Amino acid sequence: MKLLIQIFLILLLTNINSLSGEPGDLPGQEIKQPDEMFDDKPEEKEGLDVSNIDQLLQPKNTEIMLPKNRLEQIFDQLFLAELNQDQLNIIGECEKNIADGKCFKVEPSKLSNHFNNYYFYTNSQNQVYSIIAFNNNKQGDLNKCKEKISMWKDYFNSFDLTEKEPKDNSLNFVLTDAPQQNSLEIFATCYTEQFRDITSSFSIKFFKNV
Repeated sequence: MKLLIQIFLILLLTNINSLSGEPGDLPGQEIKQPDEMFDDKPEEKEGLDVSNIDQLLQPKNTEIMLPKNRLEQIFDQLFLAELNQDQLNIIGECEKNIADGKCFKVEPSKLSNHFNNYYFYTNSQNQVYSIIAFNNNKQGDLNKCKEKISMWKDYFNSFDLTEKEPKDNSLNFVLTDAPQQNSLEIFATCYTEQFRDITSSFSIKFFKNV
């Protein structure tokens, strides 16, 4: 009886060893024998492409380009609107540009120290269609005027304007928002001018087409 029990235990242990795998094996994974593992050459892996590494490392431009607005007002005054007498101090009249219009010398609450005169022109509907801001003092240093021109040009870059007939000239510029309806044109110059009742060494003119 004792012999039968020993035989039974031996058979049982043999079956258990034949069913168990090595630790870490996965179901269905092929296990290579040691001699096969050393016979095969290691598989060459594809190298990392670093040809564009400089481009990848360059900082990304996260600047957001906002849409530009039309220039609809300047010096406290909307174009093609009645004279804003709440914000403008009318100090006199000037020579009108059209027969059925008027011209007013004004002092805006928002003004620039680049100018000492502001002329606002109205049409027959009393709408401001043109503004001329100018300085009638003698021009001393053209380089200072170039700086003014540059400053105004930078300011207008915030609006939907393009340079009309661009020229390499640091003493004047002409901008427009055409082909918009009732397009606006802006003229700025450091050249001495004399027309109607205006004598100017530096001016900016705004004309709203109607």
